Amino acid sequence: MKKALRKNFYMEIRHSLGRFLSIFFIVAIGCAFFSGIRASEPDMRYSGDTYFDEKNLMDIQVMSTMGLTEDDLDAIRAVDGVLDAEGSYATDVLCTIRGNQVAVHVMALQDKMNQVQLEDGRLPEKENECVIDADYLDGKNLKIGDKITLSSGTSDSLEDTLKTDTFTIVGTVSSPEYIAFHRGSTTIGNGSVSAFLCVPEKAFSLDVYTEITVQVESAKEATAFTKEYEEHVDSVLKKVQAIKEEREQARYDEIVSTAQEKVDEAQEELAQAEQDLADGKEEAEEELASAREKLDAAQKELERGRNQLAASKLELEQSRNLLVSKQKELDQSKAQVEQGAQELSEKQITLTTLRNQLAQLKEQEESLEDQRQELLEQQTQMQQKKDELLKAKEELQQQAEDYQSAYQQIYQPLKQSYEELNTQYELLLQNYEALKEEYDRKQEAGEEDPELKAQLEQLEAEKTAMEEKLTELKANLDKMELEAKAAEAEIQKNQTKIEAGLTQINEGLPVVEAGIAQIEAGIPVLQDNIQKLTDVLTQGDAAILTASRQIDQAKAQITSGQQQIDSGWQQISEGQKKIEEAQQQLSSGTTELEDGWAEYEEGRIEAQKKIEDGERQITEAREELAKAQQKIDDLEKPKWYVYDRNNLTEYSGYGDNADRMRAIGKVFPLIFFLVAALISLTTMTRMVEEERTQIGILKALGYGNASIVGKYLWYAILATLTGGVFGILIGEKIIPYIIITAYKILYRHMYDVVIPYNLYYAVTACAAALACTVIATLFSCMKELREQAAELMRPPTPKQGKRVFLERVPFIWKNLNFTWKSTVRNLVRYKKRFFMTVFGIGGCMGMMLFGFGLKDSISAIVPLQYEQIQLYDGDVILKEDVTEEERNDVQKELDADKKVSVTAENLLKNIEVSSGESSQEVYLDVPKDVEAFKKFVVIRDRKTKEIYSLEDKGAILTEKAAKLLEVNVGDKLTIDTDDGEKTVLISAICENYMGHYLYMTSEVYEKTFGEAPDYNSIYYRTQDRTTEEAKDVGENVMKCDGTLSISYTTSLKKQVDHMLESLDIVIIVLIISAGMLAFVVLYNLNNINITERKRELATLKVLGFYDKEVSSYVYRENILLTLIGALAGLVIGKILHRFIVETVEIDSVMFGRNIDPPSFLYAFLLTVAFSLFVNGVMYFKLKKINMVESLKSVE
Repeated sequence: MKKALRKNFYMEIRHSLGRFLSIFFIVAIGCAFFSGIRASEPDMRYSGDTYFDEKNLMDIQVMSTMGLTEDDLDAIRAVDGVLDAEGSYATDVLCTIRGNQVAVHVMALQDKMNQVQLEDGRLPEKENECVIDADYLDGKNLKIGDKITLSSGTSDSLEDTLKTDTFTIVGTVSSPEYIAFHRGSTTIGNGSVSAFLCVPEKAFSLDVYTEITVQVESAKEATAFTKEYEEHVDSVLKKVQAIKEEREQARYDEIVSTAQEKVDEAQEELAQAEQDLADGKEEAEEELASAREKLDAAQKELERGRNQLAASKLELEQSRNLLVSKQKELDQSKAQVEQGAQELSEKQITLTTLRNQLAQLKEQEESLEDQRQELLEQQTQMQQKKDELLKAKEELQQQAEDYQSAYQQIYQPLKQSYEELNTQYELLLQNYEALKEEYDRKQEAGEEDPELKAQLEQLEAEKTAMEEKLTELKANLDKMELEAKAAEAEIQKNQTKIEAGLTQINEGLPVVEAGIAQIEAGIPVLQDNIQKLTDVLTQGDAAILTASRQIDQAKAQITSGQQQIDSGWQQISEGQKKIEEAQQQLSSGTTELEDGWAEYEEGRIEAQKKIEDGERQITEAREELAKAQQKIDDLEKPKWYVYDRNNLTEYSGYGDNADRMRAIGKVFPLIFFLVAALISLTTMTRMVEEERTQIGILKALGYGNASIVGKYLWYAILATLTGGVFGILIGEKIIPYIIITAYKILYRHMYDVVIPYNLYYAVTACAAALACTVIATLFSCMKELREQAAELMRPPTPKQGKRVFLERVPFIWKNLNFTWKSTVRNLVRYKKRFFMTVFGIGGCMGMMLFGFGLKDSISAIVPLQYEQIQLYDGDVILKEDVTEEERNDVQKELDADKKVSVTAENLLKNIEVSSGESSQEVYLDVPKDVEAFKKFVVIRDRKTKEIYSLEDKGAILTEKAAKLLEVNVGDKLTIDTDDGEKTVLISAICENYMGHYLYMTSEVYEKTFGEAPDYNSIYYRTQDRTTEEAKDVGENVMKCDGTLSISYTTSLKKQVDHMLESLDIVIIVLIISAGMLAFVVLYNLNNINITERKRELATLKVLGFYDKEVSSYVYRENILLTLIGALAGLVIGKILHRFIVETVEIDSVMFGRNIDPPSFLYAFLLTVAFSLFVNGVMYFKLKKINMVESLKSVE
C-alpha cells in the first residue's frame, strides 16, 4: 500500500506541476529576498573587513601636539594587546596645480600599515617623487610625469617639514584611509582637503613622528564594524590612553630639558661676546690715534710743495703773454692775405658760374632745335591720321548702307512667308477642330466612320508639320532681328570712335603749329646771349692770374714768422708739462691725504658702529634669552590624541550604510516573506480541499490518517524545501552582490566583494516557510479527515447564496446585467478567496509603493535641508583664541567680496544634551542678530509649515533630536558642561533632516550658561549660489589669521547625493522583487480560482457562452479584485512606508515622510499591468476547459 501511495504522490506532482512550481517559486522568491537582504548587512561588513585587512589598516592612531618620539613608539609597543606599532609622518600643505591652489594631505608611505593600492604608474623612490590620489587625478587634467609645487599655507617654512617643494607625479594610488570621496578638513587653504599625496619617508625633514599607527592583537580575526572588533580595539585603546599622561610628561620634560640646555649655552656665548666687545673697543682706539699722527705730518709736506709750484706758474705766464702779442700781429697779416685770397676765390667762382651758364645756353639751343624737329614730325603724322580717319568714315557709311539693303532683301520675304503660313495654319486648325468635334460626336453616338478618322489623322499630321515649319520660320526671323540689331550697334560704335579721333586731331594741329613758331622765334635771341657771355669770360681769366701771384708771396712771409712763434710756444709747453706734473703730484698727495682722513673717519665711524651693533646685539640677545626662558616656563604639556578607525574620513559612514541595510532587512524582507508564505499556505489549503474526494477514497481503501496526511505533508515539504534552498542559493549571492556593487559608487577602490552563505538566515527562512506550509497542510488534512470516508467522497455542500449589499440598492442593482450580478455575488460568496486576493495584491502593491516612497523620502533630504531650511553656502569657523581685530578682519574680507550677498555672525559648537536616560550630541546655534539669522536658517514646523521665531522664553530643538530624547514642547532639556548640568526650556520643535541643532537667543544663552556667547562662526551666502563661488570666497577668507576652517553646504549636498546614488540600486531591487512577487501571487490565486470553478465555467460554455464571454466572466472578478487590492495597497504602502522609514533612519539623519504622487501612480499601474498580463496568460487555460466536465456526475 505504501508503494501505491508513493506512486500516487509522484503522479500528483506531475499532474499538478503548475501548483507545485507556483509554491516552489513563491517560496524561492520569499526566501531569496529575505535571506539576501538580511545577509547584505554582514556581507558588507565582511567585504569592508577583507579590504581593510588586506591593506593592514591601523586599528588605533596616536597623534600629539608636539610630535612623537622613538621612546613613545617603544612605549606603545609595550602596551598589552598591541600587535605592532609604526611611526609615520603627515602634514597638510597647499598644492599649486596648473595655477590653482588646493589643500592636500601629504603622508609618508608606511612599510607595514595603511598600505596604498597602486592604480597606475609606480611607487616613488626619490625624495622629489610622489604618487597622487587616483580619484583627484581623474578629473583634474593631470597626468603621470607632471610636476606639482607645494607651499606651507602658513607663516612657517615648508623646509621645516619637507626637504623639497616640487614633486614629480610617478603614479596614482588609493588608500584605505580614504575609502570614499571626502578627504577631510584642514586649517589652511579653503578649509577642505582636496586630495592626498604619498611620498617616501626620506622626503620629510622632521625629527619626530607626527603620528603612530597601531595594530591590535586578534583584531584581524574579528570583523570590522562588529561589537567583537570594537571591544578588542576599545580595550587596547584604553590601555594606550592609560600611558598618555606619562608619555606627555616625558615629552614635556624632554622638550624643556633640550630647550634649557640651549638657553644655558646661549648665556655662556653671550658672556664671551661681551668680553670680546670690550677688547675690540680698546684695540680700535689705539689704532685710530697712530693713524692721526701720520696724517698730520703728511699735511705739512704738502703745503711746501704748493708754494714752489705757485712761483713756477708766474714765470711761465709772463712768457706766454709775450708770445700772444706777437701772434696777434702775425694773425692780422695773415687775415689780410686770407681776405685777398677769399676775394680771388670768389671771382674764380663767379667765372665758373658763367662758364656753366654758357654751357647751359648751348644745351638749350640744341634742345630747342630737337623740339622743333619733333613738332614738325608730329604735325606730319597728325595730318596723315586725319586723312585715314576721313577715308574710314566714308567706308563705314558705305558698309551700313550695303548691310541695310541686304537685310531688307532677305528679311521681308521671310516675314511675308511666315505670315502667309500662319494664315494657312489658322484655317487648317479651324477645319481640324470642326472635324474633331464631328468625330467625337459620332464616337459618343457609337458610330464608326473610318473615312472621317483618316481625314482627321491627315489633318493632324499636316497641322503638326505646319507647326514645326512655323516654329522654324519664327526662330529664323528672331535670329535675323538680333543679328541686325548687333550689326547696327557695332557700326554706331565704330562711327563714334572715328568722330572722337577726328575731334582730337583737329584740336591738336593748331597747338603743334603754335609751338613750332614759338621755337623758331627764340633761337636767334639765345645765340646772341651766348656770344656776349664768351667775351666776359676771356677778360676775367687775365685779371685772376695777376692777383694769384701777389698772394703767394705774402703767404711765404707769414709762414716764416709762424715758425718762430711755434718754437716759443713749444718751450712754454714743456714748461707747462713740468708744472702739470708737479701739480699732479701735489693733487695726488692731496687726494691721498684726503683719502687718509676719510679712511680714518670711516674707520672711526665703523668702529663706533660695530661697538654699538655689538652692544645692541648683546641687549637683544639678553631679551631673546629672557623670552626663551619665559617660553620654557610657560610651555604647556603636549597633548596626545588617541583615535580608533572611526576618526578616519568615511570609515564610520561605511558602517552606517551597513546599519541602514540591517534596518531595511529587519522589516521589509519579513513582510515580503509573510506575503509569500501566506500565498503558499493558501495554495496548500486549496489543494487539500480540492482533493477531498481522493482523500475519501484513500480512507475508504484503508489508508491510515498518518499515511494520507504524509502524502500532502511531503508534497508541501518538497515544494517548500526545494524552493527555499533554490531561493537561498540564488538570493544570498545575487542580492548582496548587487547591493554591495551599488555601494561601489561611493567605495570604488574596494574591489573584493565577499558574499559567503549565511547559515542562520538560510535556516530561518526555510524553517519559517516550512512551518507555514506544513502547519497549514496539517490542519487542512486533519479537518477533512474528521469526516467519514463516504462524506469525503461526496463534494462539499455549496455555500448558500445570500443577498448582497448592492441588492438593497435597487437603482444600481436593476441596471446591472446578468454577468455583472453574478460577478458581484461570486466576490461576496467566496469571502476567503476575496480577502486572500485583496491581501496578496495589496501587500505586493504596498511593497512596490514603499520602494518608490523610500526613494522619494531619501531623495527629499537634500532639497529640503539645503534649499528650504539651511540657506547659507559657507560657514566660517573662527579660532578659539581669535582676537577682536582678527574677527573684524574676517568680517571685512567677507563684506568687501562682491561675490558675498549677506553674512550673519553666530555661535556654533557641539554640546551633549540629555533627557532621562537618553543623551545626544547636538550643535548649539546662537545667532548674534535674530532677524539676520532668518535669512540663513528657516525654523518651521514640518507638518503645518508654521515659521517659528527665536524668543527669549526658551530654545528650539530639531525634530529628530526631540524624538530620540523623547522631549516635547514645554519639557526641559539638560545640557552637560564642564561647569555641571544646565537646563533650558524647549519652546518649539522644528523641521530638520541632517544632524541635530539646538537654537537659542543670546539672552537665553546668557541666562542658561551665565556668560555672554563668544561668537565663533560666520554664515555667508553668495550671489550665484554655486560651489565654485563659495570656495573662491572661502580661499580668500582662509588667508585671514582668525580663520580656523570653512565648511560648504554645497560640498555636503554632494556627499549626500553620492550616498543616495548607492541606495538607488537597492531600492530598484526592492521594487523589482515586489513586482515579481505580485506577478506570482496573481498567477497563483487566478490558477486556484479557475481550478476550483472549472465545473462552473464548463457549465457556462454548455449554456452557450463563447470563450471570450467566459474569459470576461473571470476577468471581471480579477479586475475588480485587483482594483480593490490596489486601493488597499495604497493604505498598506503608506503605513509600511511610514513605519520602515522611521525604522531605518540612523540617529543623525531624518528621512522625508513624503511619497510623491507619481509613486502612487507607478505602483498602481504596475499592479494593474501585472493583473492584465496574468489575465492574458489565464485565457489559454480557460479556453482548454472541456464542456464535458459539467456533464460528469458529482456523486
